[in-house]
Amino acid sequence: MNYKKIAGYLVLFLAFVGLARAGLDIFSDLARGGNSSAEAVITGEARPPEDTGELVIYFFEGNTPCSVCDKIRGMTLDLVKSDPEQLSLFSFRDVNVEEKGNEKYVLELGLFSTSVVLAQESGGKIYRWKNLTGVWDLAADPGAFRDYMLREIDSFLSEGETR
Repeated sequence: MNYKKIAGYLVLFLAFVGLARAGLDIFSDLARGGNSSAEAVITGEARPPEDTGELVIYFFEGNTPCSVCDKIRGMTLDLVKSDPEQLSLFSFRDVNVEEKGNEKYVLELGLFSTSVVLAQESGGKIYRWKNLTGVWDLAADPGAFRDYMLREIDSFLSEGETR
């Protein structure tokens, strides 16, 4: 038998299996009402309950190697470690959005690339957040990056900006 023909049939079979698997995933998601098995991240309420909730600096990234992403992550961590007085209210969370269950962040926060997000959450739900998109423009300038981050953190704390 012709080896090219066998290889072709094998490729077609594997493609069919992958397509069937994707179809089953979509079907099971639709059967659950269109929601993934993970809980929603965002709550519809404008404000958290009586407590002030927890303040978090999220760093969202994927699996693709990216030197600028690594630089943004490093400068964000350096800031958190170097200014404990101002940032003592915040915890830092590194989230890989390509890991199962974390896709909810991409969908609900509208992320499209590596992102630094300030968030206020309570009971595992985010009540308000701000995506700091300016970190990309300032990745080459650590001083400007630090100033931008501190300005945005001050604004987030004092004005209660949402989204």
